Amino acid sequence: MKKFLLLACLSCGFLTAAAQQLRTAYFMDKATLRTSMNPAFRPVRGFVAIPAAGSVSAMYASNGMALGDLFYRTDGRLVTFMDPSVPAESFLRRLKTNNQLNADIATEIVSAGWFSGHGFWTIGIGVKGTVSGNVPKSLFEFMKYGSGPEGTTYDIKKLHVYADFYVDVSVGYSHPLNGRWTIGGKYKFLVGAGNADVYFNNLHAVMNGDAWRITSEGYMSASVQGLRPKFSTDKNDREYIDGFDYHSPGAAGYGSAIDFGATFKVLDNFTVSGAVIDFGFITWSKRSTVNGAAKGDFDFDGFDLPIGDDQPDNSMSDQMDDLTGNLQNLFHFSETPSRSRTTLLRSTINVGAEYSVAQNRVGFGLLSSTRIYKPKIYTELTASVNYRPIDWFAAAVSYSFVHSAFKTFGFALNFSPSWINFFVGSDYMFTKVNPQFIPIKASAANLYFGLSVPLRKERHWGCECASANPADVRRSLWAAVYQL
Repeated sequence: MKKFLLLACLSCGFLTAAAQQLRTAYFMDKATLRTSMNPAFRPVRGFVAIPAAGSVSAMYASNGMALGDLFYRTDGRLVTFMDPSVPAESFLRRLKTNNQLNADIATEIVSAGWFSGHGFWTIGIGVKGTVSGNVPKSLFEFMKYGSGPEGTTYDIKKLHVYADFYVDVSVGYSHPLNGRWTIGGKYKFLVGAGNADVYFNNLHAVMNGDAWRITSEGYMSASVQGLRPKFSTDKNDREYIDGFDYHSPGAAGYGSAIDFGATFKVLDNFTVSGAVIDFGFITWSKRSTVNGAAKGDFDFDGFDLPIGDDQPDNSMSDQMDDLTGNLQNLFHFSETPSRSRTTLLRSTINVGAEYSVAQNRVGFGLLSSTRIYKPKIYTELTASVNYRPIDWFAAAVSYSFVHSAFKTFGFALNFSPSWINFFVGSDYMFTKVNPQFIPIKASAANLYFGLSVPLRKERHWGCECASANPADVRRSLWAAVYQL
């Protein structure tokens, strides 16, 4: 919690562990993760995910800011934008007035799906979360310039950071109504692990002698079981929250959510679909919640420059520690009475259409995916080409139009012989990385990996048609004709 504000404000991408969905795989009929994007979807086979390896991924997205805008390599070492070697003008020129950063996590610990009659059931236990924020350019200006003549003023408006982490236990069901319509739904019981919501309507800074006079207006709510605030006093002997301790960790809240979706075959080779994912809430208990308000004036000495020079080796860890300490001194919240609170999940709305040719071996898909983040909605439009040459292999390539800035593309590969199902893919396949394999030039990036054990296919004509052997299919058809 001590470094939460710094990490969330400056690099939401560092907090990611798994993406909520992979849009490139939306139309891949053999990919087991399709059920997480539309509960009406049914993979070709049932599956049992390899524990902790069934769904592992990472995602970062912004409205233009890349990790390379915040971290630089100088004289063989990695430094932040606060280093004197990074010119203020060139750094600030790359930023927008409001820089929106979003990151999702969604890792399936245990999951499985199987056919029962005409229906398809899924169960799962997963860890999910989201981190999003709006960081105004004026905050970076204030941090980078550090000082100014008497009367210099900065107005930092609408700084907002939001984080939500929870465990969900889900059960889903999909059923075809007829040859055209298939509907599906999923219920999720949620166990809240942690939530934080920090918002500043305004941070007004005026240079007054050798210090900044800060006037702030904002609020903070944090819900984590066992969370206890630590306090310090400012130069005016007013108490403010200066960090947190943890005691007896556990569930901080409970909630529920549903997914619901449908598919419709307009033609035998043209299908449209739609779904709403994670429509729900979590109620956080009073005893696990700490609230704070930022009101009034206090003095701030400014940001230390250069950052990290007071540390032994001026490593990246030292620089981050210094930035954390500076931000703690800038953000003063006085504690307010605790109370229970209810937060909504960041829901996703998917609408897609696919047209297939060459006996369904090639499909052309278009997907609109809208993620309802806080503070702003994030929409992506993805076009894909799906190739299904043989029963045990499928591939897809995609392009996402909104956040890729024509620098990235997506791909997905699914290998599904009878004994294993292996999947790997990305919506924003990055082409430039640093030595640590971090896509520092991309404003959006993700990578998905999945591993599961296939089960049987759906039964037809009173038999299990899991084999691609033509002789087995002929025997099944003759058996059906004989019964008639």
